[in-house]
Amino acid sequence: MTDVPSFPEVRLRTIAPRLGRQLERLYGAAAAGLWPRVEAVLRARSADRPAALRALDEARVADPDWFVAPDMIGYSTYVDRYAGTVRGMAERVDHLEALGVRYLHVLALLKARDGDSDGGFAVADYLAVEPRLGSMADVEALAERLRARRISLCVDLALNHTADDHEWAKAARAGDPHYRAFYHVVDDATAAAYEADLGQVFPTTAPGNFTAVPAMGGNVWTTFYPFQWDLNWANPDVMLAMIDTMLRLANHGFEAFRLDSTAFLWKQAGTDCRNLPQAHYIVRALRAALDIAAPATLLKAEAIVPTAFVPPYFGADDGAGFEPECHLVYNNSLMVAGWVALAEGSASLPDAIVRASGGLPRGANWLSYARCHDDIGWGTVMADLAGIDPDPVARLTAAAHFTNGEGSWSRGEAFQSDGSVVHGTNGTLAALAGLETAGEDPEKREMALRRIALLNALAIASGGLATTYMGDEAGLLNDYSYRDDPERKHEGRWLHRPTMDWHALGSDAAKRISADLVSLRNARVAAGGAGEPAAFETGSVAVLGIRCGTDSVFMNFSGHVVTIAMPSPTTDRLTGCTLDPVFALKPWGIAWTGAAA
Repeated sequence: MTDVPSFPEVRLRTIAPRLGRQLERLYGAAAAGLWPRVEAVLRARSADRPAALRALDEARVADPDWFVAPDMIGYSTYVDRYAGTVRGMAERVDHLEALGVRYLHVLALLKARDGDSDGGFAVADYLAVEPRLGSMADVEALAERLRARRISLCVDLALNHTADDHEWAKAARAGDPHYRAFYHVVDDATAAAYEADLGQVFPTTAPGNFTAVPAMGGNVWTTFYPFQWDLNWANPDVMLAMIDTMLRLANHGFEAFRLDSTAFLWKQAGTDCRNLPQAHYIVRALRAALDIAAPATLLKAEAIVPTAFVPPYFGADDGAGFEPECHLVYNNSLMVAGWVALAEGSASLPDAIVRASGGLPRGANWLSYARCHDDIGWGTVMADLAGIDPDPVARLTAAAHFTNGEGSWSRGEAFQSDGSVVHGTNGTLAALAGLETAGEDPEKREMALRRIALLNALAIASGGLATTYMGDEAGLLNDYSYRDDPERKHEGRWLHRPTMDWHALGSDAAKRISADLVSLRNARVAAGGAGEPAAFETGSVAVLGIRCGTDSVFMNFSGHVVTIAMPSPTTDRLTGCTLDPVFALKPWGIAWTGAAA
């Protein structure tokens, strides 16, 4: 009797060539010696995988589009801001279910460095939970509870850097040559040569890209903060260590990884060291490893880059057939475009972004959102805006000033800028949309609530895995208390990272916002819409039109009534009312037109 290979063994034979190609592209002749070590890790972690997760693997291999579904709605939060601890989160799962959530991204969960940690993104131990939040056993219990309710758990995986007190960094600092090679260490002249081509992520709070570390004998590459040491992905041992780390985390029950700062992974002299081909080969190698040993697990790219640079993060054909990369990629450009549209009362930029967001491969989708834990980075849409405006800088500067509260209802704050240079804006969804300045004025509050619904509609109708950031469903306003905290006052993004106010869910604003979210989700489910978006002409520059499944969605980004003409009467899925062929779309209003009336 012939032995039948196990399912992981079949995957290994099928996918190993794809993984091998990435290793050869990255490491050349060294890939031959690396492969047996990688295979050993794949076999070991596959053998360790719990039975429940193996069953999930088989189900999702059979349905590779499982996450490209109309009901795939997400939620993102810090554990401590939401519920104090991982166990506390498990007790608050009902709230997620009420919102229709099927994907939960917990931010900065893993053990961070002591002291300042960039909000938890300077990781000191990839395989341990931040002690004040709980333990990995708590995470496994949470993941099991979520899985029973069809909610997938996502965690951050910082690929670009570790904390300077990670065990690898400690060993490197102590003189271990093996771990010193895990990091980039250069002399002053080399650092200066690189700097000539590099941009700056945090020009105000962390200028430059190198930090002198005497114990390392030179300057350590630190793209973000001085305590975040960039990993040297040109070293095959880094690849091996990260594959092992990723698979171990997947076996703890995580069903998705947000790959932090993927654009910065590969360093090459004479370039800006962003979006280089090798960065994609790294991620494709990680994807292939997951597809072999833990295929139920998603990869999500945090590629906050101009729209033209985004498609390769889904995968590409470099001559050996299509090679998948990330299952999900943030549609950051669409988020920024929504805020530009609100500032100027024109849907021209989101229309351009939607039209550029098509052509997704099978088994891939955007992650769409109105707000998140980061700032609104205006510069990422500069190239998109240049395609429709001869002076994109002036236009973005005007949008940023508007959103920062200059003569407007918005209450954002400039980030990494004095306001004269376009960089970023901080603030909660509600504050940026005008709920903070509205006070108790009923008309102003109504307009603010419409703007909140409008941006949520953009995220949901555009077909991505639409994700709500914690507190936005409750209409939480800016949290200015961070200014009094010595460890946080230098970091303006804490403005929109408040502690969840569970009592606020009982407010009229929270009830309205949450109800609108559920209505929008239900409309998308009824329309059968998911996946890449498609725009259509509406007859008004102020109104964005998006096809969502069987339906047409109209979104008015202006403060004026706009007349919409349709071929025949239709039903608005959000209100249940019949819309005449010619109808008036309210200021900042939405019409989700479904079946003919």
